[in-house]
Amino acid sequence: MKSFPEPLAKRNVRQASLWILFASACVIVGLYPLAYLLAPGKIALLLLKSEGLVNNWLWKAGFITHILAGGIALTVGWSQFIPQWRSRFLAVHRALGKVYVIAVIVSAIAAISIAPFSTTGTIASIGFGSLGVIWLASTILAWRCIHQRNWQQHERLMTYSYAACFAAVTLRFWLPTLIGVFQLKFSTAYPIVAWLSWVPNLVIAFWINSQRQEKPN
Repeated sequence: MKSFPEPLAKRNVRQASLWILFASACVIVGLYPLAYLLAPGKIALLLLKSEGLVNNWLWKAGFITHILAGGIALTVGWSQFIPQWRSRFLAVHRALGKVYVIAVIVSAIAAISIAPFSTTGTIASIGFGSLGVIWLASTILAWRCIHQRNWQQHERLMTYSYAACFAAVTLRFWLPTLIGVFQLKFSTAYPIVAWLSWVPNLVIAFWINSQRQEKPN
């Protein structure tokens, strides 16, 4: 039986472990919005909102639409970046890609509409609003590229799109870190997280794209 060299075997195990961790985080956080529907009362972020805002049907519709559609995008999107799956299950890849694009468009538009009402005020509002615009723009441009058969640019833009989508995960890492480890008040930490949850993600996405080899379309 053929065996891999020890360094290669260790690298494959490490990569597989990271993918499992990455996918698990995406699915868990992606399914978390269901808690808002199943909970009998206000939970999590809603506890920080005024009764008037929470009872405003227009804001609540935008909030629920944003988190549910965003959860769908986060849950299905990670699988699109596994080359072996893309080549082996092309029809599934395309179907999930359409689901992702539709979910992002719906979620991002809802996010932009409710961003002015972000907890802690203007800095957080601009941060989350900017995230929504970048997420929406990168996804639409990626969709346009795939219809133009520009596979390479499509892959780059989708990397930026999912980096923005992954802000839902990194937000839940940075917020308790800033509050618990750095002892910041929520009123200070939340505006920071409105930017910290996605700007580093895009920097990492830029680095990933810079490592890709040029391939003919």
